[in-house]
Amino acid sequence: MTKLTIENYLLQEQSKETVKTYLFAINHFLKLNPKAKRYKYRNIVEYMEEIRKQQPNAKYRVVILSAIKKYYDFLVMSGYREDHPCRKLNIKVNSNQAVQVQDLFSSEELQLLLTRENRYENLDTRNNVLLNLLIYQGLTSDEIIKLNVQDIDLDAGTIYIKASSNLNRRKLSLLAKQILLFSKYINEVRPKMLRTATDKLIIGKLGKPITVNSIHAMIEPLKPLFPDKNLNPRTIRMSVICNWLNEKKLLLEHVQELAGHKWPGTTEKYIKADSLQQRELINKYFPI
Repeated sequence: MTKLTIENYLLQEQSKETVKTYLFAINHFLKLNPKAKRYKYRNIVEYMEEIRKQQPNAKYRVVILSAIKKYYDFLVMSGYREDHPCRKLNIKVNSNQAVQVQDLFSSEELQLLLTRENRYENLDTRNNVLLNLLIYQGLTSDEIIKLNVQDIDLDAGTIYIKASSNLNRRKLSLLAKQILLFSKYINEVRPKMLRTATDKLIIGKLGKPITVNSIHAMIEPLKPLFPDKNLNPRTIRMSVICNWLNEKKLLLEHVQELAGHKWPGTTEKYIKADSLQQRELINKYFPI
């Protein structure tokens, strides 16, 4: 049996471009730290502090740290280590385009979007599927309109999202409660709505593939639920990503993969400033 290398391990989860970047960072780290296989949390913090002195760009340092985390993920998976020395280590990213997380929606608020009913059962099911893709998988409007029926694997309970210029491809899990809904839509409702030959998953009122404008129009009647907030497909996705990190406490790397972000720094923006781990890290290791 061929021994799994760190490159092959990374290729299981990352794009070739990301793997190339990570390998460069890992090899540089190991060259400067020959005893890295036995490093503790303190050693990683000291190394990242040296990187901070050399490179003030926080996004650059997030990439370096993400690569190092993957190196230790590989050691744990391979049985070289039982513990991960820096899984909870994060870096604050200051950006002029910081996400205003206080303006986003909680998971409970997003659930309210599913309570509206339509006069027509077919549209009700279609809208429910669309809202599910927004509030559970965190898809963009553009990703939704590009979905084909074949991208939904009901047996495996997965949905395949194609790559774009801004986001990575990914395969996401469907929740158990979504399986019956999607099955009903694909096998019963969608065929009744169709008025043209197409493989696109989401069909509009006129029986043709839905457009981005139509998705925004579907969200419009829901805005009175939150008169003081800006409700649209983009803020819904942003809220989902924020809740993955701050409510569900998912790891940064995992949320990066779920969201399709190409760089960890994009995901990092969604961490709330009052996060305990974030605050302790900033105060102790990255004083202003």
